[in-house]
Amino acid sequence: MRSLFAATILAVNVGSLSTPAIANTLNELPVPSPSSKLNIIAAQPKAILQNSGSNQFARRSLNLAKQIPSDAIGFLILDIDRSSWQVLGSSSVSPVLALDKLLSFITLSSGFSITKDVQPWLGNELAISLWGNGGDSELSFVALAPIADSQKFELFLQKLKKLNLPKPTEIQYQNVKILEWQFEEEKFGDRKPVLSQRLNSRKYLLSHLQDKASELQNADLQNAHLKNKDLQNKDDYPPNSGDNEPIIPGFFDFRLQRLAIAQLPSGVAVIATDRQAIQKMVDLSAVNSEQTLPSLAENPLFLRSLNHPLWDRSLLAGYGDFKGLGQIAEILAADLPETSEVPGLSRSEYLQGLQYTLGQYSSFDLFTWLDPKGVRSQSNSYFAEVRPPVPKDNGTSDRLLSYLPSNIYGAITSRNFSRQWQWFVEESKKQPSYKILVDGLRMLSSSIADPNLDLDIEKDIIALMDGEYAVTIFPSDRSPFKEFGSDIAAGMLIRTSKPDAVNKTLGKVTKYFNNFLVPKNIAQVKKRQIGTTLLTSLEFPDDREVGKTQSAFAYGWRDPQTLILTIGYQTVADFIPTPKPALADSEMFRDAITDMPKPNFGYFYLNANAIAKQIALFSIAYFSELEASPNPESPQSETSSPDQSTKKVLPELLQKTIDRLGGAVFVYSETSDRFQADFFLGLKP
Repeated sequence: MRSLFAATILAVNVGSLSTPAIANTLNELPVPSPSSKLNIIAAQPKAILQNSGSNQFARRSLNLAKQIPSDAIGFLILDIDRSSWQVLGSSSVSPVLALDKLLSFITLSSGFSITKDVQPWLGNELAISLWGNGGDSELSFVALAPIADSQKFELFLQKLKKLNLPKPTEIQYQNVKILEWQFEEEKFGDRKPVLSQRLNSRKYLLSHLQDKASELQNADLQNAHLKNKDLQNKDDYPPNSGDNEPIIPGFFDFRLQRLAIAQLPSGVAVIATDRQAIQKMVDLSAVNSEQTLPSLAENPLFLRSLNHPLWDRSLLAGYGDFKGLGQIAEILAADLPETSEVPGLSRSEYLQGLQYTLGQYSSFDLFTWLDPKGVRSQSNSYFAEVRPPVPKDNGTSDRLLSYLPSNIYGAITSRNFSRQWQWFVEESKKQPSYKILVDGLRMLSSSIADPNLDLDIEKDIIALMDGEYAVTIFPSDRSPFKEFGSDIAAGMLIRTSKPDAVNKTLGKVTKYFNNFLVPKNIAQVKKRQIGTTLLTSLEFPDDREVGKTQSAFAYGWRDPQTLILTIGYQTVADFIPTPKPALADSEMFRDAITDMPKPNFGYFYLNANAIAKQIALFSIAYFSELEASPNPESPQSETSSPDQSTKKVLPELLQKTIDRLGGAVFVYSETSDRFQADFFLGLKP
């Protein structure tokens, strides 16, 4: 069995990633045969590049990979050649400048600049890598780049020595000079740095965020901020709290203990979290070594990714080893409880699911590149064994895209949720982390169950969703939230081959409303009509006008096999008759899905332009209100309009930035050897 969630292993097991709620249609996929091993070495000859990209990014990546141990957990490389970023027709894109601004934002000191101190000697690519050192919690993190000017690199080292840092130790190793700074006293001798699991306190975290916020505000706002900060400190943190200060779990302390820098014999600059990592890299390039260590450039799994046609097109490319990531995941699991009331979250269940998932995959890669319409990215998670071809799905797909309006905030489309759910139920027996979804729904179902409502969510709802389905959030002039200053509306379309069974379920719901809500004057069930579509609407009294009701939820049949459900019956008019233009006809949507693989498991689409605008308007209105700080008793505050955000005008620069955004889409697909995730974000020149 296969699925979207099985491929994104650490999304579930580590909890550091998330994916849209669209999953595999499953199509009754066969279990792979143990004999179908993936013969990677035969498929990928050693260090032979099959790409023919004009910028030779793959070959440049290979040169840096030769400096990395073969068992590296991950390798990520960025093309910082400014000419490579000109696809969108903008001459102002500078990745180095962007990195410099990021560094200046996340650090409190201003004594170091990437553009002034690093760029003069930097080559055209920058890579980072992570690998283990043989211990359960020992990891080395390195950054490396080719040196374009050795003299300027020496000037860079001299400046580092003059910064307000501890005095570095200079070490000679096989004629290579290594500078090492030690920032924290270690308790157990000369150990390699470890992945610390010490938790930050709430006071330390808030203090750091407050310091950063104060740097970005003007003098008036700083004064107000300091006053609020004093008040918060008095209210939230009792004096002399000491060691009893509350702790927030989940924030790990990754502060450096040591930092080492050197120039390798190959002319590559390397910065590492310990000198032992640099010494290992020196050994890799040692010509006269009695036992030459294998490099990442000889790893067949890495070569498979390097030979992918997209590597040469990429501005950012990466490779990772699932077993190596499993080591990190096990480290992070150390603080999990041995038992947990939440299904799948105990340490033993976590590790069980982790090992199961790791057994399904060997490695993964990532490619990100620009094309004339925007930014594209693809990630492949390779199966440990070749699987039989995915059976062809002859069912209709993408029909509902023609039923959705083009002007939406976002939509999730997929098909056969019934089969998806069956897969989750079976997979949760082997992957305990999935119990959160399966047992969670069943617990929710039982907790809200009413003896007067004979309804089983799995049998009476999920089992009937055997066709396409689409969930969308969209702006509408008919939104039931207009009185609160919002135009947001939501709807769902469901295709089913069992309309009679669906009507039976809807009959149970309607009967419950009529028998137990209407007699108590809690709500009314009314029949409404939009066009030729008859609707059942659950409505509540409208406090603004006696005798008037407000529709909260409505459902009806758009056609004999397509059920429509909306928040408020009036918004059905956005779907009926067929919207013109529909989402399928939208240029923004077509640009987003043009090069996406087919068949796929559906689309997770976002209108980045509309969402960014709404967020910007809300933020401006919110912070303007904070800055004004009106007296609650003043007449002005009493007459303020609830839709003030719509009257705000965005700053010109921000408006231009938002206007460049188009649509964004995530698409998932599968072949016999990999699970693939694709992403696109539309950008206008």
